[in-house]
This record gives sequence, C-alpha cells and structure tokens, in this order.
Amino acid sequence: MKKVKLQSDVNFDFHLIGIISNAREYTVCWSINHTLKIDLKKEPDIELVSRNDEKQMVSICVFENDFIRYSLVSNKVLVDSSQRFKPLLPTLAHFDYLLKVEVFEEVEDVKDVFMRLRDAEKIDSILKLDVRKIKEKESLIF
Repeated sequence: MKKVKLQSDVNFDFHLIGIISNAREYTVCWSINHTLKIDLKKEPDIELVSRNDEKQMVSICVFENDFIRYSLVSNKVLVDSSQRFKPLLPTLAHFDYLLKVEVFEEVEDVKDVFMRLRDAEKIDSILKLDVRKIKEKESLIF
C-alpha cells in the first residue's frame, strides 16, 4: 500500500517559557499579571482529542493586545475518561505551566519579559525553551 505524507505549513513563530511553581493557576496568573503589568484572564478550557479518542481538557489564561499575546497553559491536562492528570507535553513534564508569547510587533523584547519573570512571586523557576526542539509542539497550536 502506498504511503501518503501530509505536509503542513504551521507557523511556530512564538516564544515559550517553562514555569515551575507549586502554586495554583490563578495565583501564578496573578503573579505574572503583577510582574508584567498585564491582565491574563481565564478562558474556557480547550478540549483536545487524542489519537485513541481520549478527551483532554487544557486550562488556559490569555492576555492579548495589538502587539503581543500571552497564553499561560497548564502543562497538567485533565484526562476526561479517568479523571486523572497527565502532561500536555510529556518531554517537558517537569514544568507545571508553559507561557506562550506571540509577538505581533517588536515593541517588547522577550528577553526583558523573561528577566522580569525571574523575580516574580509564586514562580519557583523558569526556563526559555527552544520551540524548534520540542517534539510535541503541535499541541501548542491554538
């Protein structure tokens, strides 16, 4: 049987910061809002369906203006069928949250965002991640 390969031109032009924190999502949002002077707000959970028809609920908080979009994504996904949690990105399972930063116009330097977040309350550790090296980066397209 002949194999067909699907090629996609999905744009992975965003920055990703991994966050380790024992705090709850709303507390991490508050801390990021306070530090960056933005207003992340809880959005309805995103429902993902895996290859084996397993539904997963991803929690997300978003702030967007004309220049930049911040999306704080919980890396712990609720698996609907069993009421258990598993990582959204298994290769990055040690991170509790992922902050996706999409810059529309170069008005704010992402390095500055990273440096300010290092001093944020309720965030134990952060790391800039190279999106190109993440195997499951397709899970971050929303």
